[in-house]
Amino acid sequence: MDKIFIPQETRILPKEICQVPYSNEVNYSAFAGVLNDKSASYKMYWLLAILKEVASDEKEIEFRALISRMVVKSWYPILKCKLSFGLCDNLANVVEYISDTYNVGSNYTEDKLFEFIYESEDKKLNKMLKDLTYNVPYRFLAPFFKGKLKGRKVEKQIEELSRQDNECVYEIYQNEKNENCIRIRDNWCNYLKYNRKIIEGWAYYELACFLQKRNPNVPGIAMKLAPPQNRNSIKTQTKIWENVIERKHIKDLYTGLAFTEENYKEYGVLSIDHFIPWSFVLHDQMWNLVPTFKNINSKKSDNLLHYDTYIDRFCEMQYEAFCFVVDEDRKNQIEEYGQVLKADNLKKFKQENKEEEFVKRMKQEIGPVYGVAVNQGFGVLEKFVI
Repeated sequence: MDKIFIPQETRILPKEICQVPYSNEVNYSAFAGVLNDKSASYKMYWLLAILKEVASDEKEIEFRALISRMVVKSWYPILKCKLSFGLCDNLANVVEYISDTYNVGSNYTEDKLFEFIYESEDKKLNKMLKDLTYNVPYRFLAPFFKGKLKGRKVEKQIEELSRQDNECVYEIYQNEKNENCIRIRDNWCNYLKYNRKIIEGWAYYELACFLQKRNPNVPGIAMKLAPPQNRNSIKTQTKIWENVIERKHIKDLYTGLAFTEENYKEYGVLSIDHFIPWSFVLHDQMWNLVPTFKNINSKKSDNLLHYDTYIDRFCEMQYEAFCFVVDEDRKNQIEEYGQVLKADNLKKFKQENKEEEFVKRMKQEIGPVYGVAVNQGFGVLEKFVI
């Protein structure tokens, strides 16, 4: 089979190549079915957890460790991006319980979060984790035992078959502490380790498809499955707003304060905010950016502001930025405004239309996006208080 190059930052495979790698050493055709028949995200996260452990040369792994990994992997899309996992999925309940109870933020490091969950003595949390082990470790192996599973107690049948059938990925057993574990077979360890990036891409692709069905109006699902390694620089956008502030003397949208040295000292340096949170739109286009103070930006965080209270002033500020980029012929930003204003020639648009038309078109685009973000669970601050 031809090797498939997968950029590390992409993670998602196009549909036409979403197949597991061929192998003479393992039953890859049965493995290709492990993510089928899913009503929750568990199988994808279970596989991703296994890949993480195999990459660290772990073969004998407790259910608890894998379930903890699943919670860690789902942390970012649930907390930061507010994705819905559906009514049949309880990972969100675990994530939200930990976040609410222990004030753990969405940007906690993976290793630190895993350690916290795995070593927790919280009885309620431990029960929630244990509840997640009742199906996925067993059902994941079901494709290897087609025609052999009869009647009820399927999980018990799969556990017994996993010890007898050397073709399945792992066997299920109890360790000396009587804890449920999996033992990954050597040939499968080699297969998973060698093909890790391809299999990981497949799992993320299936996860993206699963979540897109449950979040049909949300943009960029595939980019919301894991935190980005690096955010793009917004130096250009910052420089544009510095020029607009200098020329037009605009004031901060959220506080009404002027951008003066005195206010910079009290409220922090100039900071560029995403009016609709970046974790929803996943871009740094000018039409969604406004200048503010660093401390104010931090306080606003990933929240939205009350639409009716701020939208008119936001659009007025945006009009000043729009005029600047058109007059200065900033091609990248002109293209961004062109997309949102539905206009090909922005110089002509600026000459032939008043500010009211600009505001009207901005609201036509921003209003629906704002509404979807609210429905997705992003918080709304009714009034911003310093």
